[in-house]
Amino acid sequence: MVAAIRHDNSVGDALVRHSRRASTRRLIIDVTGGLSTAALAAAWTPPGWLLLASAALCFAAFGGWALADRVLETPSRVSNSTIAASLLILRTLAIPVGIAAFLILVFGGLEIAMGTFIH
Repeated sequence: MVAAIRHDNSVGDALVRHSRRASTRRLIIDVTGGLSTAALAAAWTPPGWLLLASAALCFAAFGGWALADRVLETPSRVSNSTIAASLLILRTLAIPVGIAAFLILVFGGLEIAMGTFIH
């Protein structure tokens, strides 16, 4: 039934719900797989490498943000204030990295699509 779909949620709310449902193992795979794929694409530079790297960075940024958020949501899990500050910085920096990677992915895809129409 279509009425079961909530229309008052933002993309941020959906990402928070998804990150809380994901297992820690899945988030670690997102981070390691995303970072290694982005590094490999940047080193190898195949055609379309920027789109591949930006898609991979979307996964890595989401996983890093979600892992840091998961640890920081329970203050008793972090006893060292330096670690807590580092996780807060990671969580904060993952947001603009993920947004930038997403925008590069979207506009890079549009560039490829428009290039087929223009040429």
